[in-house]
Amino acid sequence: MTYGFAKKIKSMTDIFLINLAVADLLLLLTLPFMSVNAVKGWVFGNEMCKVVQGMYAINFFSGFLFLTCISVDRYFEIVRAVEALTMRQRSICYSTVITPVLWGASVLLSLPEFIYSESTMREEVYICKMIFPEHLTSTVKSISNFSQIILGFVLPFFVMVVCYSIIIRTLLTGRTFKKHKALKVIITVVVVFVIFQLPYTLVTFMETTDFLGSQQMSCEVRKSKDLAIIITSNLAFTRCCLNPIIYAFVGVKFRKEIFILLKKFGCISRATYVRCYGSRRDSHTSVMTDTSSFIL
Repeated sequence: MTYGFAKKIKSMTDIFLINLAVADLLLLLTLPFMSVNAVKGWVFGNEMCKVVQGMYAINFFSGFLFLTCISVDRYFEIVRAVEALTMRQRSICYSTVITPVLWGASVLLSLPEFIYSESTMREEVYICKMIFPEHLTSTVKSISNFSQIILGFVLPFFVMVVCYSIIIRTLLTGRTFKKHKALKVIITVVVVFVIFQLPYTLVTFMETTDFLGSQQMSCEVRKSKDLAIIITSNLAFTRCCLNPIIYAFVGVKFRKEIFILLKKFGCISRATYVRCYGSRRDSHTSVMTDTSSFIL
């Protein structure tokens, strides 16, 4: 909402954050279906199964791709600040090209969910899951899982570690305003990413190795793995709910925009706004504006 009312988008991160919010909104739209599914099983038929699973996958891939782009943009804004400042308008133009490419890549990576997801009976209850046809080889079946592992964890984590490691070194060696708050945000981003995403990645990797090895599993083992996938996938998608908190509400700029909106619509008085931000206006230099854009 804040970015929707903003008069002008000022950075690539603003654009990526808007798209990250849209990606998380796709997940939010599936929650009513998943809530009913948890209580009664899947009662919406094959077509809705494909749609919901596909939206899940699009959220999964697009979220990680936009997080990766945010990491790269923060690297340029802080480590190579002079170049970033001179290329700010051009970078915004680049982001308008990058954004549809990322959405297109997310849709392509989600095609297996749209194509192979179906409603099937198991123990007198319908479930919605991706079921590959028998004629597909184990190698073909594994491509989908490996793409999730590589694009859903390995690549974003590698990019985040590299970019944020350099950013941390830059903040520690420089006299950057509010650098400790920026470091706190960086650590939070990486820790939350690992804690919430690593379990699902490990389970997906185990599932992929089973495909490649064509291992036969007992019903008990199969049930345990299905349960592990459900639990860890829900844990991974919980991270989507934390994205606004991590990338926005802990940020100085975003909180200020929230207060501006609240004041604009009469939710808070001008005195309250001045008390929260007016006294700090003079102390916030242009250095703070550029650097703490990392903190959003």
